[in-house]
Amino acid sequence: MPARRPVVTPRFAMTRELMLVAVTLGLTVMVGLLNHDFIGAQNLRFMLLNSVVLSLVALGQTLVIAMRGIDLSVAPILGLAAMVCGLLAQTHGLSLAAALPLALSIGLVLGTINGLLVATMDIPPIVVTLGTYSLYSGLTFLYSDGTQVDAVPPTFAAFGNGHLLGIVPVPTPVVVLLVVLALCWYVLRHTGFGRAVLAVGNNASAAYAAGLPVTWVRIRVYALSGTLAAFAGLMFLCYTGSATVTAGTGDHIELQSIAVSLIGGTAIAGGRGNLIGTVLGSLFLSVVLTALVFLHVPPIWYSAGEGLMILAAVQAGIGRRRGARA
Repeated sequence: MPARRPVVTPRFAMTRELMLVAVTLGLTVMVGLLNHDFIGAQNLRFMLLNSVVLSLVALGQTLVIAMRGIDLSVAPILGLAAMVCGLLAQTHGLSLAAALPLALSIGLVLGTINGLLVATMDIPPIVVTLGTYSLYSGLTFLYSDGTQVDAVPPTFAAFGNGHLLGIVPVPTPVVVLLVVLALCWYVLRHTGFGRAVLAVGNNASAAYAAGLPVTWVRIRVYALSGTLAAFAGLMFLCYTGSATVTAGTGDHIELQSIAVSLIGGTAIAGGRGNLIGTVLGSLFLSVVLTALVFLHVPPIWYSAGEGLMILAAVQAGIGRRRGARA
């Protein structure tokens, strides 16, 4: 049987993106009619900024899933980066300029460890990253020693809540996200590495037979996922001005990143990734969760809703593949 071609169908991708935009706008209008505060400028800005952190994590998760992997450790990587940078800024005056390379280095190292374990050991990625999830969570507890971050230098808050150079009428985190999205999109769609990622996700054996460095590709993708998760941790610190030992893990951001990747059109079976859809899916989830708060839905139902969205997205992908084969 010939291997499937590792491509993203443009028509499907555009349909999924337009659908997400329409559903998100429709939900915003519907809830806004019930509660006018929902469509207030302050809440709209909150939902937009709240989706930035998840989007950064989910972009890395999308690349991993497109390679037919999974990364559950993104949540504690986010939390560890936020805690390390936050405590150093709070107690030693670490500058934002120094915090950025520190956070990226943390994510790169931890992500590379994931990649090495996945690529060199005959253990499913979900098992490997579940183990490193616990390991990295433990490192966060050990490093923080039970303390939390609640006072960071003003430059952090200015970056996380301000506007680019104080001029562009778009929040700085949104501009940063768009830049990261553009870079990831270019890498996935227009570089040999991106094509290799999709080829490995499509059929790793065929990719290896074709001479692609499958092991190296897997290591690099997990390293990139960890780096983006740590960067999201720094953005979280800047946006909220605080961090606790449960940052990331408390919100189950690893499950949310999987959910929005699948909602955005990334194939759980690998070989296809939609980065723009992932970002739109993050915004959709941010609107949904905020709407549940405004509609006074008990928080216990939030996780159930996320689980249903994951199942629906996976089923939609299975239905599409069956339709394509018919």
